[in-house]
Amino acid sequence: MKLSLPLVGAVAVGMSAIALSANATKFDEFAVDQSNFVAVAVPYNYRKYRLAIIEQIPGQSPCWQEVSGYPTTVDLQLLNFDHTHSCRKAVDSNGYSLRYNGVDDKVEYTLNLVENNGRLYLIADHQDPSRQDLTIGATNGIAEAPMKIELDPNWQFTKRLYQGGAIQHIYLSNNPTPQQPDNVAVGNTAVPPSNNSSTPPAASPSQPPVATQPASQPPTPTATVEGLITQIVTPLSQAVYDTYNSLFTTPSTPSQSTPKP
Repeated sequence: MKLSLPLVGAVAVGMSAIALSANATKFDEFAVDQSNFVAVAVPYNYRKYRLAIIEQIPGQSPCWQEVSGYPTTVDLQLLNFDHTHSCRKAVDSNGYSLRYNGVDDKVEYTLNLVENNGRLYLIADHQDPSRQDLTIGATNGIAEAPMKIELDPNWQFTKRLYQGGAIQHIYLSNNPTPQQPDNVAVGNTAVPPSNNSSTPPAASPSQPPVATQPASQPPTPTATVEGLITQIVTPLSQAVYDTYNSLFTTPSTPSQSTPKP
């Protein structure tokens, strides 16, 4: 049974509009250290958010710092230095996508951020209204600041695998047993021919997203005057929004070579 989510604020945050051909490139996936990744709802205007996934390169300068609370906020430290060799970021469907039941799905599902009941949900919205939508994760509150999206237990970060080589493309995957990285050629970060062109994010869908009930809810904090004050969401200055927006306008990763088919 679907749970309808009143659409207080939603933004389409990633979709490929190109249909898969009969001989589409076949990808696999491999497991990654979950602690090196974070999904963030980044404000770009008042009560409007975009999805970014940030990867920490081990042993390098820290890319972010989490501040516990309701919600857990994320200090985007990578905006304060040249993070080329320290962090990777995926800010649209060129850098991340849904992998559902072992299949890449950038066409049928659109990833949306939907505000409902004081939380921001990451929803995979199916283009067919009769099909089930998917709840990928949610924040544990709302703030006018970058917020951590806690993935639901059935979902995790993985990476794309092409002909045995790792590709710098992040999946939100429900595969409980992805291939282990021992046999992955991590030095191969090439983009296959069928994915070499850029595809802009799609516009917001006309259908309001609906979602399944998340597996678990965060504990409700005791109401205090201080707690009530922190729940008041106020607009940020344009300069702050511009700083957050720079996460999406600067290059995500160095250019990558193309493997031979």
